[in-house]
Amino acid sequence: MRTVVLCCVVCAAVLIPTVAWAQDTLEVTLPEIEIAASRATETEATAPFAVSVLRRPARAIATSPGVTLERLLRTLPGAWLGDRSHFALGERLVVRGMGWRAPFGVRGVQVLLDGVPLTMPDGQAILDVVEPTTLRQAELLRGPASLFWGNASGGVLFLSSMPPETVPALRLRAMGGSLGLEQVVAKGSAAFGNHHLSGYASSIQRDGYRQHSTGRFVRSGVQGRFTLGPRTTLHATTALSHQDAEHPGSLTGDEAAADPQQANPSFADADAGKESLHVQTGLTLRHASSVGLLTATAYGVRRRLDNPLPFATIDLNRWAGGARVQLQQRSGRLGWNVGVDAGWQDDDRRNFDTVDGAAGDELRLDQQETVSALAAFGYLTLQLTERLEASLGLRGDRLRVALDDALLVNGDQSGDRTFTAWSPALGLSYRLPTLLLFANLSSAFETPTTTELVNRPDLDGGFNPTLDPQRTWGLEVGARGGIPSADLTLDIALFRLYVRDRLVPFQTDAGGSRTFFRNAGENVHDGVEVALTWSPTTALEASVTYTGSRFAFTDDALDGNRVPGVPPHRLVAEVRRSYRALFVAIGIERVAAYYVDADNTQQNDGYTLIGLRAGHEGIAVGRATLVPFVHVDNLLDTTYNGSIVVNASFGRYYEPAPGRTVKAGLQVAF
Repeated sequence: MRTVVLCCVVCAAVLIPTVAWAQDTLEVTLPEIEIAASRATETEATAPFAVSVLRRPARAIATSPGVTLERLLRTLPGAWLGDRSHFALGERLVVRGMGWRAPFGVRGVQVLLDGVPLTMPDGQAILDVVEPTTLRQAELLRGPASLFWGNASGGVLFLSSMPPETVPALRLRAMGGSLGLEQVVAKGSAAFGNHHLSGYASSIQRDGYRQHSTGRFVRSGVQGRFTLGPRTTLHATTALSHQDAEHPGSLTGDEAAADPQQANPSFADADAGKESLHVQTGLTLRHASSVGLLTATAYGVRRRLDNPLPFATIDLNRWAGGARVQLQQRSGRLGWNVGVDAGWQDDDRRNFDTVDGAAGDELRLDQQETVSALAAFGYLTLQLTERLEASLGLRGDRLRVALDDALLVNGDQSGDRTFTAWSPALGLSYRLPTLLLFANLSSAFETPTTTELVNRPDLDGGFNPTLDPQRTWGLEVGARGGIPSADLTLDIALFRLYVRDRLVPFQTDAGGSRTFFRNAGENVHDGVEVALTWSPTTALEASVTYTGSRFAFTDDALDGNRVPGVPPHRLVAEVRRSYRALFVAIGIERVAAYYVDADNTQQNDGYTLIGLRAGHEGIAVGRATLVPFVHVDNLLDTTYNGSIVVNASFGRYYEPAPGRTVKAGLQVAF
């Protein structure tokens, strides 16, 4: 904490003299922009739940490295993204404790990109296809939200990349940096009458901080916005990513302390890694009818995965898709929204032994896994007085998971399981001139993913018959808006979650580094989230985000233990100063120590990171505009573990992160 206090004193020394000449006054108006993550007639000015909207203007997009989502989303209260420092597992997203168990990818939190779900019907999301350098807005709904999105909606992250029609026609960017980082991005857009097309292509590669952690992504995408009539628009999107990455595995505490750059020997010996191809496409039709706004979406996903690991090589061939239709209307004091969702997922999964980083001849698993989901929901808002509004909603879900076993050497493991859930929600909001006060009661359910169901501790095929869905009830109160007299905007929430049949990961000596799951009683999650931004002038901005939490088991043998993998305290602060088109910003992140196992026997040490960024928002050279930037992360070269593997076998919990790194780049816009 001494480092935090020192940095706060330094920030104050920078800010206090500036106040004397501050003349601009902040005007705070809660936006009437619809919250897409809620799929309702709610806006920031009315939504009775905790939601953060991160808007990224063109200058922010141009001067951000865009290597990871962790860097872009770290200022969102309630969200925690662990930096694994390699590409093979993806970032670990946790929202109010939901998603803490994920050994790879995202679980327990719905993620959507331009309206296309990245979270599959079974509840698992893979973020490979997200190109951070294209994201212009992120909405984070921070509480249980199964009313809107069904399975695995402990929170909702809605990402948008469609550029406005006023952006330059062509933007080229190159960036390089420490650890062999190389990135090239090209973006283009054009208008054709009332229609608008845009596209991008990018390549990023880095050698990695640790041994055996080289990785590369190639991504591309095309979007179109078409005006079909005075009341009808069509939004089409396609995104693709190809990944080829080495997997260094996790380390014990002694190994990480002795040599944080080493790889787990078993992962290096097996030449573990991942090669994947992910393609998705979606169509969204919006029609303003006399009855209300009709929105219809259809999407498809194709994924191929070759994943050699020490215990097996996983060969996955996935087809998935879905559709949703909703009708919403707001008239006078009454607003309503009804809709239906359907989703489908088909995984052809085969596991082989691993020989020199490739599949051997021994077929260990061969099965077809299908998931089908169907749901309907309704949402109603009623303005009780000029300032007070109430909302009520209910959703019903039915999800069926089936398995067809094609490897019968140990008997036929075919079977199916069906899960059903009702998800109600109730909210109240009260509007003050510049603030919105809100309170709500909401719910979420989360089924085991197909990966969790097929990873049986007895190492047999088929689904684990003992795993049940996890269910959550959430209570929260909060406020968002601003205090114009203090040039301050704020977002504050207090919450409590009751979690039943918590899905807990564990590993066994026999299973090696494979992760299994079980239901482990109940949890209570208590927390506070605060985000403040002070903007006394257009040239100066200071922001601070704090998340404090107490996530504890309250049942079973773990009674009283803290939920591992999530820090109880986290603070992110930054001061940004600009002069004309030049800017410089210094930021600090403080993460408290947290447990890495459910038994609470080991901890990941807390750490403090300081970063510096600077750049120019645009230098005109003929018809081109040059935007240079430089970022220095971990300025003090702190040694720390950026992420962990919860309940890992043999004590290999830790994933060390890099020391001081530098990134510099240049965007050219025409």
